[in-house]
Amino acid sequence: MMQKLLTALVMAAAVVGGMWLMRSSPQAMPEVTFTTTDGRTFDSRSLRGRSVLINFWSVNCEICLRDMPHLTRIQSSLGDEKFQIVGVALPSDPPPAVMNIAQKLAPGYAIALDVHGEINAAFGGVDVTPTSFLVDPEGNIRLKTHGPIDETRLRATLLTFGG
Repeated sequence: MMQKLLTALVMAAAVVGGMWLMRSSPQAMPEVTFTTTDGRTFDSRSLRGRSVLINFWSVNCEICLRDMPHLTRIQSSLGDEKFQIVGVALPSDPPPAVMNIAQKLAPGYAIALDVHGEINAAFGGVDVTPTSFLVDPEGNIRLKTHGPIDETRLRATLLTFGG
C-alpha cells in the first residue's frame, strides 16, 4: 500500500513538476529524418557534436505553447553551434494547424512535422505532451522529461555535457 502511494506521488511530481528522468544507461538517439514546417530536412546524425533537445508537443497543449517562448530564449542564448532544439508535432496534429502555430509564434528553433508518426515511434511512442529528450553531443539520450521545461535544470544539465 505504501509503495503504491509513493509511486503515485513520484508520478504526480513528474507530471506537475517536469521532473527529469535520468537514463540508467545512455541510449543512442534514433536515426530519424526531420522535415520542418519551412520545408527543410535534416537527420539525427547531422545533430551530432552539440546537445539537442527533442521536444514533442501538440497544437492542443497549453503548456507546450507557453513553453515555446522559453525554448526560443534558450536556443537564442546558447546558439546553434552548441545546442539545438527540435520541436516535433504529434502525428495527430494536422499539418496546417502546426504550420499556423509555427508562423504565429515564430519559435527560434526548428519545428518538425511527423505526419506518419515515424519520429514518434522511434522515440518510443510519445503520447503525453510535452515530452522532451535531452541528447548529449555524442548522440546519446541522457534525460527525458514530461511537462514544462525547467530552464535552470536544463542549463545545469547542459553544463555536465560541456555545453
